[in-house]
Amino acid sequence: MTFDENQISVIKASSGSLLVTAGPGSGKTAVLTQRVIYLNKAYNIPFDKILVITFTKAAAGQMKSRFEKEYTGDSKVTFCTFHALFYSIIRDFKSENFYIISLKEKLNILKMVLMDMNLDIVRLDLNEILDEISKVKNLDLNLNDYISKSVEPDKFKQMFELYKEETDSRNMIDYDDFVFLVEKMFEENPDFLKKWQDKYSYCLIDEFQDINLKQYEMVKKLFEGKGVFAVGDEDQSIYAFRGSSSDICLKFKKEFNADVLKLETNYRSMKNIVKAGMNLISFNSLRFDKRIVPVKDVKSGEFKLKSFDTYKEEYEVIVKEAKDSLLKGKSVAILLRTNNIQDSLQYCLLKYNVPYITEKTFIRIKNNEMIEDFLTYFKIAAGENTYANLLKIANKPNRYISRNFLNECRLNERYNDDYYSYVNLFECSRRKKYLAVNIFKLERNLKELCKLDSFEALIYIMKVIGYEKYLFEKGIKYETEYEELKAIAREFTKKEDFIDYFNLIKDETKENTEQKEDDGTNKLRICTIHASKGREWDEVYIPDVNEGNMPHKRAFGKEETEEERRLFYVAMTRAKEKLWVCFVDDIKRNLKPSIFVKELKT
Repeated sequence: MTFDENQISVIKASSGSLLVTAGPGSGKTAVLTQRVIYLNKAYNIPFDKILVITFTKAAAGQMKSRFEKEYTGDSKVTFCTFHALFYSIIRDFKSENFYIISLKEKLNILKMVLMDMNLDIVRLDLNEILDEISKVKNLDLNLNDYISKSVEPDKFKQMFELYKEETDSRNMIDYDDFVFLVEKMFEENPDFLKKWQDKYSYCLIDEFQDINLKQYEMVKKLFEGKGVFAVGDEDQSIYAFRGSSSDICLKFKKEFNADVLKLETNYRSMKNIVKAGMNLISFNSLRFDKRIVPVKDVKSGEFKLKSFDTYKEEYEVIVKEAKDSLLKGKSVAILLRTNNIQDSLQYCLLKYNVPYITEKTFIRIKNNEMIEDFLTYFKIAAGENTYANLLKIANKPNRYISRNFLNECRLNERYNDDYYSYVNLFECSRRKKYLAVNIFKLERNLKELCKLDSFEALIYIMKVIGYEKYLFEKGIKYETEYEELKAIAREFTKKEDFIDYFNLIKDETKENTEQKEDDGTNKLRICTIHASKGREWDEVYIPDVNEGNMPHKRAFGKEETEEERRLFYVAMTRAKEKLWVCFVDDIKRNLKPSIFVKELKT
C-alpha cells in the first residue's frame, strides 16, 4: 500500500506517546499496522513487547490478519481487545474457575430480579436497563446519586444490588467486572502488577475515543513512562453509555505528554458526502478543530435528503433502490438508530424478495390465534365472506352460532355454498329469535368495519364488537400483542395492506430471505449504527431521521444531543458513493424531520 506524506509522518514519528486524530476513511488501520513494523525496525522494540488493543474481537482479528500480510517474518505481537487483555490477567492470577455471563443469561437474571420486585417487565426496556448497569459499573458511579431513566432511583438501586447478588452467588462475572477485578489484583499484589508492567514496552490503541475512564486508568498503570500510540476520532465517540468520553483524549494528551498528529485525508467517501458529514459535525462544540480532505473529488457521488409521507412509502423507495444497486454488484446497507425495526421494512424486503443480513430477528410478534381472529374480521370486511372465515370468528365473542347451524345454512345457499349470504342466515335462524338478533348485530358490525382503516378497525373489534370481553373471559393476556398490532396498523392503514403484511411474514420460504453471508449472493446489510462502526459500504441509507428517533427521545441535554450527532455522523461516514438521509414528514402524526436534517440543509 502507498502512503501519503501525512500518513508517513505518523508511521515514522518518535517512539514516545502520540495522540493521532484520524477522521473517517483516513487509513488509520493501515497506518497503525505499519507503525508496529516501524517500531521494531527503527527503535528495536521486540514484537513480543508490543501490545495492540482495539474494541471488538473482529477488529482485532482483522488487524492481526493485515499485519501478517504486511510482515511475513516471525512475530509475536499481541492483538486483543481490552476485555481479552483483562481476561488474560485474571486467568494468570486466579486458579479457580469463574463463569462469563452471556447476554441471554443477563436478561434472564434481570427478568427474575424485576419479577421479584413486582415490576412489569413487559413495560420496561431490559436492554436499556443493562446498559445503565454497565454505565454505573464503568463510571464507578454512586448508586445513591444515580438517576435512572428506566425505573425510579430507589428501585434501580435495589435492582442493581439484587442483580449483583444473584450473579455473585453463581460465580458469574460480565465484561464490565473485568477491570475491577484486575484493579483489585494489582492493588493487593504489587509484584503481580510489576510482572505485567514488564510484559510490554509499547502499546497501540485503536478507536481510542471509545475508551472509558477505568480502561484508561489501567493503561496508565501499565504504560506510564512508556510509549502509547493512541489513534481515534473524538467525532466518532458514541459509547457514552459504556463510560467513554471525548474528554479522555484531552486527559491522555496532558498526562502522557503526547504530541498530537492528524490524519485528515479521506480515502473512502465522495466529496459531497464528506462535505455533508463535516457540515453536520461542525455543530458539536466538544471536539478538536479539524478539516477532512476527500481524495475522491468527483461528481459521481450522491448525497440526498429524502422526505416521505409515510414509513411504508419511505421503505418502499429505499428497498427498491437498494435492490437495483445489489443487482449492479454494489455493497449496500440500511443503518438504523435502534433494534426496533419498522414493520414496513420487513414487509418491503419480503414483498420485493431482497436478500439481506441482519443481527436482529425481524418478527416482533408471532402469529397466534388472536392475530388470526383480527385478520379474519379484516378479510370478511374486505369481501371474503366465506363460511370458513365466519366459522373462525362466529363465537368471538359468543353469538351461539354453532358449527351445525352453519353447515345447515351452507346446504341452503342457492349460488355458492362457500360464501354465506345474510338473507340465507336469517332464513335459517327464524325458529330461534336470539340467533336472528345476533346475526343482525354481526351484519351491522361487519358493515361498519368496512368503513374503517386498520387502526380504527382494531379498536372497533376490541371495544364495540366485544372481542376484548371474549379475551378477558378466556383468561388470555393480550395487552402487549395488541399494542404491537396497533403499531403495525398505524403503518398499514388499509386493511388489505395489513392482511398482506401478515400473509408475507407467515410464508416461511419468504421469511427465510435472510441468508448466511457466505452463500455467494450479494446481500443488503441491515444493522444499527453502533454495529456499523469501522465498516463501509458503497451505498448507505439512513431511514427515520425524525425527532424522537435521531436524536433519540431520551437525549435531553447538550451533551446527549452531541453524542447523538456523533452517532449520526458515524452513520453518514460509512458511505463511499451514495448516501440517502430519509425522514417522514407528517404533522398530523407528529412526525417531524430531525434537527440534524435542518443542520444538513444549512
